[in-house]
Amino acid sequence: MLRYLTILFVFFSSVVHSQDLKQTFDFANELYEKKDFSGAANTYRRVIFFDKKEEYRKRCYKNIADCLYATQSYEEAADYYELAFYQQKTDSTKAEVLFRKLSCFLILGNFEYAEIELVNISDNLTPEQQRRKTFYAAILHFSTEKYADSKKEFLALIDSSNVEARQNIEQLFVKNDKISRLSPKKAKVLSIILPGLGQFYAGDIKNGFNSLLLTGGVVTWGILAAIGSPAPLDIFITMVPWFQRYYMGGYKKAEVIAENQKKKRRSKVYNQILDEVSQ
Repeated sequence: MLRYLTILFVFFSSVVHSQDLKQTFDFANELYEKKDFSGAANTYRRVIFFDKKEEYRKRCYKNIADCLYATQSYEEAADYYELAFYQQKTDSTKAEVLFRKLSCFLILGNFEYAEIELVNISDNLTPEQQRRKTFYAAILHFSTEKYADSKKEFLALIDSSNVEARQNIEQLFVKNDKISRLSPKKAKVLSIILPGLGQFYAGDIKNGFNSLLLTGGVVTWGILAAIGSPAPLDIFITMVPWFQRYYMGGYKKAEVIAENQKKKRRSKVYNQILDEVSQ
């Protein structure tokens, strides 16, 4: 008798647990539909933790990944997209998961992994998916400074009849080539030769004048003070640390300014290219 009671207890406990698990899963889906992504992700995780029989586990992965993506937890989202990929049945749905995973790596700046995911995406795609693959390839190659490939891919996204947009893309890549020639090291050397010259070269007129005037002002003060002083060596010793501070700080800053200017201009060109493609 005790044996049968034990079997019944285990059976009913299993049924109740299964019902509770289904309710939790359904609740997670409700939160997901309401765009409560943080709450949904936590609830899906609870389902996975208690789902020892794997009744719902595999259906949670992609939704968790989408929740994490929506809340900008891109690194963790990529891990869940990896799990979700193996649950997909068709090339089309597999591609959708890989597109999201690829997007995570692009946002994180992990271009090596993004390149791997791009290669993993099947060529058996819908026309819309093929366009997205080309778009992601263009972004990836621009980010990794493979500008010739990127230009080719961005142009492929523009209809051949849209001559104006294609010309604009061409011109923007010519502009980008000019930006590539801006050298932070050259800016540093120029400011070593003449304070402020590197900043002028980088296009930062304000900081160029500041460096020139500060360094020149210290030297001028030192010379004038030394001429009228009975102890010019003392004036020189006093001046040197100040001169060194502004002179060295100036040419180091010139290099940083040139690098920042390069990034700023390239970012502007990149956004203009995206505007042309999205029109």
